[in-house]
Amino acid sequence: MYSSLLRKRLDERCTSISPTSSCPSTPPLSKKWFEPPHIDLCVMNNEHREKVFELVTNIFFRDEPLNQCLAFDLPNEATEFAELVISIALEDQCSFVAINNQTQEIIGVILNVIKHRLSLSTINNPDKFDIKNFQSEKLRFILGVLKHAHENIDLFQEMNTDRLLHTVIIAIDTHYRGLRLTEKLIDASLERAKNECHIKAAFSEATSLYSAKAFRKQGFQVYNEIIYTNYDNIRLANLSGEHDRCQLVAKQL
Repeated sequence: MYSSLLRKRLDERCTSISPTSSCPSTPPLSKKWFEPPHIDLCVMNNEHREKVFELVTNIFFRDEPLNQCLAFDLPNEATEFAELVISIALEDQCSFVAINNQTQEIIGVILNVIKHRLSLSTINNPDKFDIKNFQSEKLRFILGVLKHAHENIDLFQEMNTDRLLHTVIIAIDTHYRGLRLTEKLIDASLERAKNECHIKAAFSEATSLYSAKAFRKQGFQVYNEIIYTNYDNIRLANLSGEHDRCQLVAKQL
């Protein structure tokens, strides 16, 4: 397990992060809203599926640092993972969409899935996110990075629970950044997970400094981090700037 000194160093680093964004994987825009649009948040349902898929593939996979670095072939290499996450998120009913009340457009989404302790799984209920299940080598590589962030850390044990809310993707339409939608989507997800699904804790893998900042503002703590160039100094050499690490963040509800 990690030491208290390591967590202290990680927490101190996070509180020093200055950039902020409505989309965890991308920087904020300079656009100012003189009259902010009225935006509703609602639980994602099957009617939202097509538009959510477009938003995720066109925004998240385009802007997320690891995907950018590896030069994903979009939308082709994003399709398999996006469809899987959306399907499971629809089953678990803990995900939200942000809708412009005037245009009825989906302008943001948070995709959450409920993770169960592996010991509770049966042979008929395998891990759908197993790395070997995906055809894209680039996607398998990224999932390997995220898996490495969990090395030697059992969040189920840390949080004393058999179920965790896992935030997999947050995507905000470029034109609606700067309205704190990410914070609102995370907050709505945590409230539903706690009050409706009786889940005791949540986690995510923050793949940029912006995402780490967004989760920290919602009370998440850093449990581990992976420096990209230490993980692979050839393939991830371009990620030595501000988006230089993946942080495993979690929070008890």
